[in-house]
Amino acid sequence: MKYSAIINSLMFDYSELSDVQIETLCNDLPNKLLRWLGSNHPDNKTRKIFFKKTNISIGNDTVINQNFIVSDNYEHLLVIGQRVAISPNVTIICASAPNNSEIQNIDYVKNNLIVDQKVIIEDDVWIGANSVILPGVTIGKGSIIGAGSVVSKNTEPFTINGGVPSKLIKKYI
Repeated sequence: MKYSAIINSLMFDYSELSDVQIETLCNDLPNKLLRWLGSNHPDNKTRKIFFKKTNISIGNDTVINQNFIVSDNYEHLLVIGQRVAISPNVTIICASAPNNSEIQNIDYVKNNLIVDQKVIIEDDVWIGANSVILPGVTIGKGSIIGAGSVVSKNTEPFTINGGVPSKLIKKYI
C-alpha cells in the first residue's frame, strides 16, 4: 500500500506528468520497483527514466522495448549509447553470481565465475529480441545482434552477429 499511489500515477497518468515530476515520484521508490516499472511500462520515454534512476547510462534517441532485464546490482555497470534499438525481451548481465548457493564458496567459482563487469553498448546498435549479453562485453558501434543471440565476446563495429554463442556473420561496411 505504501507505494501504490505513486505506481498508479507513474503507470496510468504518465502522459500528464513532466519528466521532472516523474523523476520526483521515482525518488520515493526502491530500485527493484523502478526496474520493474522500466521493464513493464508502456512508454519508451518513461521506461528510460526508470532505468536511468537505477544507474544505467542511456544516450539520446535510444529505444528500449518492454521486458528489458539488467543484472548489475544497481551499480553503474551498463552504458548504452545514442540511437540504440533494444528489442523486446533482451537481457544484459553485468553482475553474475550464484546468489545464496553454497557453490559461491568454492574457489573455482569464486575466482572464475562470479563477476561484476561493465557492458558497453556503443552508438547506433540494434539488439534483436530475446538476446542475452554477458559481462564484460562491448558491442561495437553500428553492430546488429541477431534475435536470440548469446553475446559472450566483443563485437566489431558495423557487423552483423548472431547465434549461440554469437559469432560474426558479416561486416557490412
